[in-house]
Amino acid sequence: MSENYNMHICILADVMDNQNAGIHHYTKNLIENLLKIDKENRYSFIHNRENDFFKNTENYIIQSKKGLGKETYRKFFKIPKLIKELKPDIVLEPCHIGPFNIPKNIKRITIIHDLTPIIFPKFHIKRSTIIHKLLLGKIIKNADLIITPSENTKRDILNLYRTKTKIEVISEGVNPPNLEAKEPRETGLPQVKSPYLLYLGTIEPRKNLDTLVDAFLELKKENNLPHHLVLAGEIGWKVTPLLNRIKNEKEIILTGYITEKQKASLYKNADIFIYPSLYEGFGLPPLEAMSYGIPIICSTGGSLKEIFENHALMFEPNDKETLKKYILNLLKNPKGKNTLAHLTWKNTAEKLLKSFKKL
Repeated sequence: MSENYNMHICILADVMDNQNAGIHHYTKNLIENLLKIDKENRYSFIHNRENDFFKNTENYIIQSKKGLGKETYRKFFKIPKLIKELKPDIVLEPCHIGPFNIPKNIKRITIIHDLTPIIFPKFHIKRSTIIHKLLLGKIIKNADLIITPSENTKRDILNLYRTKTKIEVISEGVNPPNLEAKEPRETGLPQVKSPYLLYLGTIEPRKNLDTLVDAFLELKKENNLPHHLVLAGEIGWKVTPLLNRIKNEKEIILTGYITEKQKASLYKNADIFIYPSLYEGFGLPPLEAMSYGIPIICSTGGSLKEIFENHALMFEPNDKETLKKYILNLLKNPKGKNTLAHLTWKNTAEKLLKSFKKL
């Protein structure tokens, strides 16, 4: 390996192999843009299985194995052993939990997107809440820098952990919209019928989809609304009651996992994008939807008010009547424009690179 670089940055990238939700999307775009804009530093990646995403990069696979204690041994001993051999200047963990057991001369940066496993444990699987409660305090204390996507998440960390660790807020971003996107039926989503209202994100309790479903079904009944409701994204956890409730509602469409092309198609052709979440650390889907110029209705949960207050119609998460009113208003008088164009992944990567240099 050439020594012709200023810094060596090692990124722990398991999330690129084992999920397709928001943190995967964040990490993917961050890595792509760092590699694009930064030719002065060396980047290496540690992850857990073969993945074409890492083709032509310096990457190391330490496989995850099933069995009691094996993943703990991997994270606390095998990965730190490799890091000590690589001797990077910085180790970046983009997914809350880590890094562990590395020499103090190696700078540790942890990205904390939100504290929902701590603040709303009932919305998460028990294993996730236990891990966060056991480890997050020590991770924050040992970090040289914590990155959050919003002032709201920064406040949550300071309120709960009273840490002296430096916390820097770096917003998330979007890619340029695919305005050539075709109709959903042409991109492998034949079940999606226009006109439709759109939600996009993981299907899980924190997203407050019961309130959206209630509002939609009441509007169908009271106002003869011609629209379908599309709930796009992977099925998460603790959603059996919701799935049972909507399984016979022909005008509510669950797409499951969608590709980037399908996502672009859904955004471009939707009449309204609705994000009713109870709590978010940032809120990428409304930002993406806004880039397509469609009207946005967004709850005030968590950081959503901070990010979107002047750019979307906002309602308290459980205020179903206001949500219904906003849907009707926007269908009669559509308003949508991209007013947060400066929030790009390139901008996110540039700010993070400045943080590397400060360390």
